Amino acid sequence: MEHSDTTTSEAGAASGLIGRVRDRAEAQLSSQKDRATDGIGTVAQAVRQSTQHLRDNHQETIARYAEQAADQLERFSNGLRNRDVGEIVEDVHRFARRQPALFVGSAFAIGVIGARFLKSSSDRAAHGRGLAGYRASAGGVDYAGRGY
Repeated sequence: MEHSDTTTSEAGAASGLIGRVRDRAEAQLSSQKDRATDGIGTVAQAVRQSTQHLRDNHQETIARYAEQAADQLERFSNGLRNRDVGEIVEDVHRFARRQPALFVGSAFAIGVIGARFLKSSSDRAAHGRGLAGYRASAGGVDYAGRGY
C-alpha cells in the first residue's frame, strides 16, 4: 500500500511539472506570436506607405499590387492575432499530416531564411563594432583616409 501512495504522489508531481512546462511554453509561444503579428503589421504599414511614392512616380499598377499585398498582410496579421496558440499548433499539425513534403520543405526554407537573416544581422553588428575599433586605433582616420 505504501508503494502505491508513493507512486501516486510521484505521478501527481510529474503531472504538475508537465502542466507548468506546458503553461510556460504556451506563454512563450503567445509572446512570440504577438511579436510576429506586430512585425507583420509594421511591414504592411511600410508597404502601404510606399504606395504613395509609387503613385507620385506614376506607377499606379504597381501601387495597386502593393496595396493589395499590404491588405493581405494585415488580414493575415489580424487573423493570427485573434487565434489561440493551441489553434495555431493544431493547424500546423493538421497541415503536416496532410502535406508532409510541403511541410518539411517549408520548414527547411524558413530555417535557411532565418539563418541568413541572423547571419546578416550579426555581420552588420560585428562590422559596426569593428569599424569603431578601427577608428579608435587608427588615430582619427576612417577607411577612406579622411580625418574625423
